[in-house]
Amino acid sequence: MALKYKENEHWAKLLPILEDHTAWYHVLVQCLFYPENMDMMHQLKKPTSFAQWVVYANREKGIQPEIVEKLSAVHADMFKIVDGLIYNTKETRAKPSHKDFQKFLTNYEEFLFYVRRLEKDLLQEGSGYDSQTGLRSKNMLFTDIQRELERLERQGKNFCVALMKIDDFESICKDSPHDERNGYIKLIASLIKLSIRSFDDAYYVGEDEFVLSLKQTDVSGGVTALERLRRELEQQKVMLRSECGLEESLLSMSCCIAEPVGGDDVHDLIRNLRADLKNTTHKKTDTVLEYHELSPLQRYVQGDA
Repeated sequence: MALKYKENEHWAKLLPILEDHTAWYHVLVQCLFYPENMDMMHQLKKPTSFAQWVVYANREKGIQPEIVEKLSAVHADMFKIVDGLIYNTKETRAKPSHKDFQKFLTNYEEFLFYVRRLEKDLLQEGSGYDSQTGLRSKNMLFTDIQRELERLERQGKNFCVALMKIDDFESICKDSPHDERNGYIKLIASLIKLSIRSFDDAYYVGEDEFVLSLKQTDVSGGVTALERLRRELEQQKVMLRSECGLEESLLSMSCCIAEPVGGDDVHDLIRNLRADLKNTTHKKTDTVLEYHELSPLQRYVQGDA
């Protein structure tokens, strides 16, 4: 009973964040798009509810530090963009460009989405972050991607899913001690965090597999993120030595990425990525493969053809 009360308290502490940031957003839009009314700028105050929640969350043992770190990064990125928009509006008295405002809007929407998702996570057992890698718990993988598919169907918010595998993992398991393998996994997890945006999600599925959920982007944007990750890994120059100690090779990864379509089944999507990557990696390692998903209607038509 005490644990349930604590979970409800954690959940309740998030509510002021949504209320404050929604009210702040309405004032911000008026400031940016009606710059002739500079009096509105004096009414624009940065919400304090999130900073108060961070203090509370850092004090509470029931909230993982990775959760606080992730949400804080999304919040900081959002306000970095906002500060630039406000500065330009004050200096030029001109409305922001569609591109600049859209960049802010993407970050703002993702911040609210993360807060709402955290509300649900706090009431669900097994959610949060993986203690080994600091990536999001694999228990939430299918639930999270299903939520993104629902957002895609409801709001048209495109996203990409990428499956990544460490190349030649069987040999690594045979030639490297357990602690060394764990070191490789932690290194890759840290490089993933460097390579994706604050509001993207990453999961360690287990063994040699990682999954990325890249929000509000198409396949070309997703491939760019994966190429960035591969470059980061190459720069580390992690050498793997064979059991006999005579051969060396670089630690590398292969990836397969898809842009889901409405009506997709999450389990089928991951299964298809895994199958495509398996069919490719026996030919060439260190590969980024695009998997082009079909809509249910396209699959039906092809099946009848």
